[in-house]
Formats: sequence, structure tokens, C-alpha cells
Amino acid sequence: MDYAEAMSFMFRDEDWIKKVLIGGLIAFVAFYSGILFFVAFVLVGYYVGILRNTAKKEEKILPEWNELNQIAVDGILGAIVILINFIIIGGITALLIVLVATDAFSPDYQKGLLITLISIAALFAHTIFSNLGLIQFSRTGNFGDAFNIRTMLEFLRGNFGNFIAVTIFSMILNLVLLLVGLGIFSPFTNFWGFIVQAHLFGQCVGVQQQNAVSGQSADVQTST
Repeated sequence: MDYAEAMSFMFRDEDWIKKVLIGGLIAFVAFYSGILFFVAFVLVGYYVGILRNTAKKEEKILPEWNELNQIAVDGILGAIVILINFIIIGGITALLIVLVATDAFSPDYQKGLLITLISIAALFAHTIFSNLGLIQFSRTGNFGDAFNIRTMLEFLRGNFGNFIAVTIFSMILNLVLLLVGLGIFSPFTNFWGFIVQAHLFGQCVGVQQQNAVSGQSADVQTST
């Protein structure tokens, strides 16, 4: 995994300033207009485009904003993937919190600690499953693959450490960028973090594909 490449690749795009300003402006509207979902799906589509382009090792990884049809389709389907994961994980989390909160035999401090841990675990789980879904969708363009447990496990096989490391790194990076942006500029700073995250997960796809090719080559050599 090349973290330095993920943080620097966009500066080689001759139109990177325009692309980042447009993305940051869309993120700004999404954060502060109160219409988060109806605007944020465009960002999800851009994220999927970076995933796809990185995995394919395209010369230009940042999608062009004039490719709105592709970005919109990817964004709407990608946003639905995120929403479904939110509903499933949110429902399980709410149930666990209710069970903890209504436990008559546990002291309040213990309840508070458990609820906090459950909430953190839920955030981590949502990040993991949403990105796994978006990765699978970006690879095939098939919406159903975003929820295919078998292909998710195949992707994680031999790539689990990279995936978890990127997840943790991205969460920390975006938290730092949120603070650095001081709220007002956070949509722009976090859009860059969003680009870095997509590139890193795209690299994970590339690693998985290389492992698959290596495995096939080894099988061929063994059979001969």
C-alpha cells in the first residue's frame, strides 16, 4: 500500500484545483444546506469513480465533473448501499443500546461505557461494510454485488490487514482534517481526505487482483 501516492496523486492532474473546488463546494452545500442526502450522492458517485479508476490504474484517476451521468448513477446506487447498511447496523445498534439501558442490574456508569463502546463499534462496522459494498459495486457495476458476502470474503482473503489499516487511517485522517478545517473549511479539507481514502481502497482492490492472478499462475504451474 502506497500511502504517499494516495495523498499526492491528485496534484499531478492538471485540473486538480478545479475538480477539488467543485467537490468541496458540493460538500459545503451538503453539510450546511440541510439537504445532505440529495447532494451527497454526487460525492458518493465521485468516490466510486476514484475507486474504479485506481483499481484499473487509469492515467487520470480523478473523474471529470462533466461525466455527470456516470457520477449520478454511481452516486445514487452507492448512496443506497450506504443507506441500507446504515439501516441494518443502526437497527442492531439501537436494539443493543435499549437492552443495555433497560438492564436493571447494571450501574449507570457501566451502561454509559457500554453504550459508548457499542456506538463506536457501530460507526466502525458501518464504515467497513459500506466501503466493502462500494468496492464490490465499483468492480462490477452490479448493485447486488454490494451485498454479496461471498465476494466480500474473497476480497478480504489475504487483504484483510490492508483493508483494516486503510479504514483506521482514513477515519483518523478525516477527523484531523475536520478539525483543521475549523468547521467552515472542513468540507474542502475533508473532500481531499475523501479522495485519499478512495485511492487507498482502490489500491486494496489492486492488491486483491494481483493476489488472484498470482494464485492462478501458481495453479497453472502446479498443474503442469
